[in-house]
Amino acid sequence: MTGFAHGRPFHGEFSSPDATTMDEESQRFTLYLNKGATVKTALALAANEQVVITDIYVHVLANANVEIFDGPNETADAGERILLGSFAANTGYALTLNVPHYCRQGTYPKVVNDQAGQIDATIRGFIVKN
Repeated sequence: MTGFAHGRPFHGEFSSPDATTMDEESQRFTLYLNKGATVKTALALAANEQVVITDIYVHVLANANVEIFDGPNETADAGERILLGSFAANTGYALTLNVPHYCRQGTYPKVVNDQAGQIDATIRGFIVKN
């Protein structure tokens, strides 16, 4: 993929048996650096860093409407939605974004769904400093 700023490659993981009524911190993807790390450890996002998402994978075990978004709180406001989909039980969805999603600076991408049931999601991309 070309045409966007390259930063530190990362992957993000989210897994929950019930992502319906979580607070903002619990909705966050855990972000891991990919380049040059001998041990994968979660990283803390600095206020001047921006998550750039290039790839998304979602898997659900129960019927659910899944929303992936960024922003400072537990709800998606205008311009913060990355993905919204209605998923049948035991299905998954993989997506490579032709145009990367630039999260709001200093905020983590998050997941919420409308039904209790296991949800697993992975994202990949870059973290850039502004």
